[in-house]
Amino acid sequence: MGSGFAGSILARILQRQGHEVALVDRGAHPRFALGESSTPLAAICLERLAARYALPDLGHLAAYGRWLAHLPDVRRGLKRGFTFYRHKPGEPFRNSSANEHRLLVAASPHDFVADSHWLRSDVDHFLVRQAAAAGVMFSDRTALDAPAWRPREALVTGHRDGRAWRFAAHLVIDASGAGGFLARYLPIAPDLRRVRLRTGLVYSHFDGTRPFEQVAAALGAELPPGPYPDERAAVHHLLDEGWLYVLPFDHGTVSAGFVLRRDIAGRFVALPPDRAWRELLARYPTLAAQFGEARPLEPIATIPLLQRRLTRAAGPNWALLPHAFAFVSPLFSTGIAWSLLAVERLALALEDASPKTAHRVARQLAQYDALTRAEAIHLSRLVQAAYDAMQCFDLFAPFSFLYFALASYTEALQRLRPEPERGGPWAWRGFLGASDPVATKMVRQAGAALRHAIRRRTREADNRGSAFFETMARIIAPRNVAGLAEPARCGLYPVDLEALVRGAHLLGLSPEEIAVAMPRLRGFGESGSPAAA
Repeated sequence: MGSGFAGSILARILQRQGHEVALVDRGAHPRFALGESSTPLAAICLERLAARYALPDLGHLAAYGRWLAHLPDVRRGLKRGFTFYRHKPGEPFRNSSANEHRLLVAASPHDFVADSHWLRSDVDHFLVRQAAAAGVMFSDRTALDAPAWRPREALVTGHRDGRAWRFAAHLVIDASGAGGFLARYLPIAPDLRRVRLRTGLVYSHFDGTRPFEQVAAALGAELPPGPYPDERAAVHHLLDEGWLYVLPFDHGTVSAGFVLRRDIAGRFVALPPDRAWRELLARYPTLAAQFGEARPLEPIATIPLLQRRLTRAAGPNWALLPHAFAFVSPLFSTGIAWSLLAVERLALALEDASPKTAHRVARQLAQYDALTRAEAIHLSRLVQAAYDAMQCFDLFAPFSFLYFALASYTEALQRLRPEPERGGPWAWRGFLGASDPVATKMVRQAGAALRHAIRRRTREADNRGSAFFETMARIIAPRNVAGLAEPARCGLYPVDLEALVRGAHLLGLSPEEIAVAMPRLRGFGESGSPAAA
């Protein structure tokens, strides 16, 4: 149910495995969709899927250079890393040579192997066509009724263009995202109480924006050279009301949206969306100058509440992909990677599914359910704490190192070490360390340290950012293979291979083994890789 990128990829894989697959959608392609920013953990999933199931186009989507070379008509944007700016209302963006209000963290060493922003209207349309060409029975513009559940199958019925539609399925997978098809027809209770965060969204795609670096410089901000051009990234403008994301595409369009705290969101989402957008921009002169001549390509829209959560992610003959099960925030761009990891798990679980293997499939669906729920809790703790820090950049920046440490460690581990003999494939390891006791302890410790820093800052009314920076450096040390939390960097973090070698023991490797395994890293052994590889 649902033919976004995750549903279409999974349907094609299952068809390739020999299953009879129906892919059903109430809408049609091409269409606008949110969730546009990929990450290294998404790339590694795509590459594993491409290799295991002989789907080279997925490997092309995993790296910007391969995408350009092989899929030039599928539009995308270059994403070299994560960029953060802290603004104050009523003032132009301020920054000096000390770089006190700016943070850049690179995710790739050069453009060829970089991540991409996905223009979802193009990407989803491409992938659903690939699924149909592979033999998947695709039915769009289809209105479905409530499934009739039987002991070993579900009968799914509906209508398409006035004709009855019917399919009997051993397994129903909900890839419908926020639409939540199965949640309406199964006894799956909502569980939003587990998510403390509440935010709304005002968003669209725009043409005609000015480069932020030029606008900021013209208004007096200094931007010391970083590891990549500032806006070739997922750009985060941290504001008193929440934050603004800006994702640039190569053809000049940007995706942008204000993510607003609960005490602010109600006021703005109640306004006409274009007025809400204008009023928010007007509070920040540099952003107002950047978007002053921009024109929306889609009507500006609002979502009053982004967060959602259910109590279960799978049952004996059904499963929800993560976006249908839970959503916390677009902060840190976790959505694409988490969805692809779920696709990989379900594909592995169903590779030899048959009546003879029904008990094994049921066990793996139960494992999928437990792991997805644990990941939702882990992500909520991480992201909610980041929002708590957002009002104080000298707390937010060091806290964000927690995410980057977990993500870079996971990628390095899975690229440099062979799959372990015990514990199953990498796909069954918890997203961002959700099943790693060291990682979960780090998240709890960082949250507690942040709460203490916020209380102390409020009580003593002075700057405790430097002490918190040192605290975060200690907390992330067991997973810091990326050279994070280095004061001398002044908030500008490139890909640091020397730090990776120094942290070899954290990966269970020696420096010599790291050197031998280095070609398996992104950027080595591929066109455009550094000559020193």
